[in-house]
Amino acid sequence: MDFTFDEVVLVEMPGESEAERLWLRLHPGRMAWVLERDDAHFVAAVLGTEPGDVAALLRELEAWVAENGIPQVRFELDGRTYSLRGRRPAYAAAAATG
Repeated sequence: MDFTFDEVVLVEMPGESEAERLWLRLHPGRMAWVLERDDAHFVAAVLGTEPGDVAALLRELEAWVAENGIPQVRFELDGRTYSLRGRRPAYAAAAATG
């Protein structure tokens, strides 16, 4: 699989096991790795240059957060820090069909 490096999103995880689980979910379709910095665990995910790649990554992260019962995660993109909460399953299903 060829990757074109544009940017990297850094997602802070509550612990090492969550970081590894997120990496396992992302790495089949995207270059990603787990790292530790200042006693915190992160997953770094490379964004491609194709339109909509940021949105696709954030939807995947949002679903993963909800499925794993994690209230929210912080991520860094373009030098800024953001917070993301997982959708509740009923809301996600309604959004997908509506």
